[in-house]
Amino acid sequence: MGLGFFSLISIVILGACGTKDSYLLWTDSLAGIIGGAVLSTQAPPLKGSKVKPQGREFPESLNNCPEIFDEDSTLVDCRDFQSGKIIDSPGKYMRRYLGLCQFDGLQMMPWWRTYQRIEFPDQATCELMKNTDGGFSSANVLAASLVSNTIKINFGLGPNADEQNIVFSPDGDIQYLWTDFPTGFVEAREGGFEVTFTASNERSIMIKGIQVKNYKPVNGEVNNPLNVYVSLQDEPVEKVITLASDKTFASIRAGDRQYEREDAGLDFQFADDYPLIVKYSGSTPVVLSGAKIRTQFNSRGAMGLSTIAEDMRYEDPTCCWPTSGKITTVFNSLYNLPIVRKKSFMEETITFQSTCGAIELTQTGGDAGSDIPPRPLELSKCY
Repeated sequence: MGLGFFSLISIVILGACGTKDSYLLWTDSLAGIIGGAVLSTQAPPLKGSKVKPQGREFPESLNNCPEIFDEDSTLVDCRDFQSGKIIDSPGKYMRRYLGLCQFDGLQMMPWWRTYQRIEFPDQATCELMKNTDGGFSSANVLAASLVSNTIKINFGLGPNADEQNIVFSPDGDIQYLWTDFPTGFVEAREGGFEVTFTASNERSIMIKGIQVKNYKPVNGEVNNPLNVYVSLQDEPVEKVITLASDKTFASIRAGDRQYEREDAGLDFQFADDYPLIVKYSGSTPVVLSGAKIRTQFNSRGAMGLSTIAEDMRYEDPTCCWPTSGKITTVFNSLYNLPIVRKKSFMEETITFQSTCGAIELTQTGGDAGSDIPPRPLELSKCY
């Protein structure tokens, strides 16, 4: 059936800057998460089209890089989920477990791999949607009676399970992502994407909780990911890789607190939910302005509030990122502020350009004279 139902093979571990730039991006991972949430719930384009190919440095032919098993074999069954594992008895879950670059004898450790678990309202709906070539097209959403219903998409099964999402990135980073593992230095969040089909051509997506951990090799860059993998088998982890960042993202829900510091006299609670609202303009998904996402930078003790400041239009069906739109993150001064080149700032804005992955980055409002002028950068991966 080709790629068929979900083209989630193309949603690769996210979020580092494509250039090795010392201006640290704080909302790049968020842009990748949003893109993954939007693109995983629409009719898929051709295989492999959601990841910008330039600079990925992966083999171009899948024939030279066998996958864990046939990419569609996990979509033929609706299974049960018990005790952190997908089992074979009938149920309401579908599973995908893919590796783009697996090598013999490495215990299923490819250059990247991804594990997804999709939960439908019931087994009957799962049966209607499995092996559906159009994915979440408007027609399929109506045929499966998904309007007004919710599905859940989770990634990975916690840091101690085998079902991990991992990538050895071309820029030298090693990244993991989990949704079944509660994290957040201020408030723990978990649960992946919760997608409600408010109409056949409209989705409301709550990011319940996603953790991204970013590691760097202790000794230089990852020129060959196999070398890092072999080193991890023979040496203590801390001698091979070191934690660079640890982030948790979650949509703002009614009752969430802005500051989590009542002693500051500034705390308040949000009265409404602020999900990603995705509407379709023809075949173009548009994330409407107004969505709010808590960004917790666990390893730095920083917390921010990210807002979709301008509608994000995904006009290029071969691209993970929108070709227009803006995300603004305001950091809470009650906690640590982000620091770039020894300068702190309180607000970061990324404005998407018409070229796939191109953004303009602005960081302002920190120490006196520390504003960093707008500068062009390029994203290289999406989740």
